[in-house]
Amino acid sequence: MHFRYLPAAARLLVLVVVAALSFVSSSLAQGRGRPPAQTPPEPTTLDPRLLKFQKEFVEKAEDLGDEYARKQEWGKAKAVFTEILKLAPQYKTAQDKMDAINRNLIGSNRKTVTIAASGDWRDTGINVSKGALLKIAAEGKWTFVFEGDADGIEPPRELRDIKLGSLVGYIAIPGDKKPQPFMIGKSKEFSAPATGRLFLKMFDIDNSDNQGTMTVEIGGEFE
Repeated sequence: MHFRYLPAAARLLVLVVVAALSFVSSSLAQGRGRPPAQTPPEPTTLDPRLLKFQKEFVEKAEDLGDEYARKQEWGKAKAVFTEILKLAPQYKTAQDKMDAINRNLIGSNRKTVTIAASGDWRDTGINVSKGALLKIAAEGKWTFVFEGDADGIEPPRELRDIKLGSLVGYIAIPGDKKPQPFMIGKSKEFSAPATGRLFLKMFDIDNSDNQGTMTVEIGGEFE
């Protein structure tokens, strides 16, 4: 249906919505040095009054997030931009700032541990919360040995999903009797799958005859 065939009330509503969308777009592109050509947040409603509230929230929240970032309060800055991106997931400036915040979170909080190939699960001393951003990187060399007879050995179920000799981790959850290891390898950036204590080791059926160590650097959101 062409616009000219719409009833007068409907045409007026369309004009109001278009004007509101244009106002949000131009307002977000101005005022803080953003280039006019930048893609604004996608609106989540066509209600012009609600559009106004969304625009005001994004502007004020972004200012608050920038303030936290200037103070290097990266956790607070991340929380603010997380809320912005819930409302405007396509807003590229917010996405870029969130990426920068995550890089700073990883870089500003680091711990290094040594993992022996012959050892059992190593307590890193790091406590994490579910969803916390972590980056783990390992450097070094180690060897693992398998001895057996002609019958071989039936690989445990977990070995079918995780490479033998790889660096793995698990998060100790109070009351959990069996570790649920996850693959790390040389480097991995991820969100913690659970809340608890982080442990690391070389993945093997029997670690006692292995040799070598890995220097492992852990960065991100942890205590």
